[in-house]
Amino acid sequence: MPSRTSRRRSARDGDKLPNQTRLVEFSASTDFHFQFPNASAAARQQGRAGERYLTNLNAFVQQVITKHPGNFRVVDDSVQIQCLAPTAWRSFDFSGQRVLFLLPSHALGDNVPVVLFIQALREKFHLRDVGVFCTGPTHDIYLSHGAINAHPIWIGKKQLKRWHTVVDLGHLETHKDIDIWPIDMETELLTAFGLEPSTRHYGKPRPLPSGDLRIGILPLTSTPLRTLPVTVTKMLIKQLNEFGRVTLCLNRNQHQGVLYQQELGDIDPNIETIDVFASIGDLITAISKFDYAVFSDSGPAHISKLFGTPGVAIYTSAPSDVLQGRFRNLTPWAVPYEGSFCRAPCGLARVRATPGGTVGCMGSLQTTLDKLPNLPHQRQPDVVKRLLLDDPVPCIAKLADCAEGLAEFIANDIAGRRP
Repeated sequence: MPSRTSRRRSARDGDKLPNQTRLVEFSASTDFHFQFPNASAAARQQGRAGERYLTNLNAFVQQVITKHPGNFRVVDDSVQIQCLAPTAWRSFDFSGQRVLFLLPSHALGDNVPVVLFIQALREKFHLRDVGVFCTGPTHDIYLSHGAINAHPIWIGKKQLKRWHTVVDLGHLETHKDIDIWPIDMETELLTAFGLEPSTRHYGKPRPLPSGDLRIGILPLTSTPLRTLPVTVTKMLIKQLNEFGRVTLCLNRNQHQGVLYQQELGDIDPNIETIDVFASIGDLITAISKFDYAVFSDSGPAHISKLFGTPGVAIYTSAPSDVLQGRFRNLTPWAVPYEGSFCRAPCGLARVRATPGGTVGCMGSLQTTLDKLPNLPHQRQPDVVKRLLLDDPVPCIAKLADCAEGLAEFIANDIAGRRP
């Protein structure tokens, strides 16, 4: 690793590249404001008429800018800004600089590692300021951490001038194949910049308190490849109710969340059910306060790293060692599935589609990955219902068969963590 003295303080022309993450430049004819519905009020952003702004949030471009041509104008749909090249990341001296990061992803699981990485960068260098832009619905993650200047939806073109160095994390090469095999994003970033892990987030679980526990169950994900079967959640509710007060966290803003709650039916009245969090910030607060939690392989499991929340994470299509990285607050449980066309973990982040549009995975469609070249881009409620309730993918069906064994595994995990 280069020493502090061997690092350069300024980027040469050869150390700069245009952004890899697509940016759209736009302007407005009137003052405007916007806030994502699942972000806290602090994420509300205001813009002024006549100014020019940059964004990479397709949802904002499509739902606001293009739908209101009388108020907004796209100046450049693929604007380029100069960013520090990846070849210079490891040797660059960020001391005393204002450093701004462009975020290529708005997934919770991709942004928690960025927070961990930024903390490590701050610990190594005495930065004057550090910022991120286009945080989108993950904005509350950066707000909860503090000391990060976060721009939720856009950044003013004039504001870019106050930053000494801009880094596009979309230049990270290993991120490109993430749909078919995950990466340990924190380790990739630390390695690329020549950093040691943050000492603030040391990867160990908080100890369990004595007595009754505040326990969370978070069964939903963004895909039927990883959402826990309803039968498993019912078993967990029954098992964990013996250890304290259980909170079941759902999401009625998702179609699968509505179906899931309907399928659950009436549950024990002693169980607290949160059918939707008002914001990602509220979700973060809940995870920070749970004494113990059971997570599907989802963004909330990554959020638990920030607080050392102890518990179990249940894995199907993704490898636990990659996604958990150096963190040991969650005990992994992986579904023991192997079939003719795939075995767990297969690496898929989402279900895929054939050229003809049939949606599923290798196991459910009895085919190979090369025959599933596409990702579904349109909402298909019938497909969601089929894969969630009627005909789940094979590794999820196997998980349902393991419900009792999984519940026993979690009970033993709690017992092993007791003081």
